[in-house]
Amino acid sequence: MESIKLKRKTLEIVEEISLDIFLCKYKEKLYDVYKYDSKSIEGKDLIYSIKKINSCGVNSPKLSLVDKKSGLYAIERVDGIKCSEYLSKENMTDVLLQSLFKNAFIAKVSGMTLNYEPEHWKIVGDKLYYTYPTFIRYQKEKDLAEHYIRLWFNTEDLAKYLSNLGIFYDKTRIKAQYLTNKEIVLAVCKYYR
Repeated sequence: MESIKLKRKTLEIVEEISLDIFLCKYKEKLYDVYKYDSKSIEGKDLIYSIKKINSCGVNSPKLSLVDKKSGLYAIERVDGIKCSEYLSKENMTDVLLQSLFKNAFIAKVSGMTLNYEPEHWKIVGDKLYYTYPTFIRYQKEKDLAEHYIRLWFNTEDLAKYLSNLGIFYDKTRIKAQYLTNKEIVLAVCKYYR
């Protein structure tokens, strides 16, 4: 079986996901290994983003190894259901909403705006994990409560979003707009700081 050398560690390739992403195994743990252009500004910014997201307390896969010379980095594999898949069948629970808003608060006080599209989040137990490796500087208009919140409830916005991803959504789950707006306002008042 093929392997990848990363910082004097040999990771066994389990699956080639794409030309620059590999699922690897090391000491019974799974990692996603990515190739990046180590000489480019984008490559350096990517590593900085992942480190900042990890260090501020946002639930996210941990950056385990970086080899700047070869342009490889490994992130611990987070196995869970993507929120886009989950929301196509289920409603957000209070525990999951609390986890979402907690991550949004941590990002906000750290000066970051995350991508709050459900496709970039996974559910593991009763926590949400942010799986998208980048952020932008905090912008109120791109905040969860200001811009993305309607994607987390049974709304036309969610139905359209999932349809664009090719995920089936039963539109009969959409409630009257005033009921959904009430749910959203109550969640924002309860969990948003």
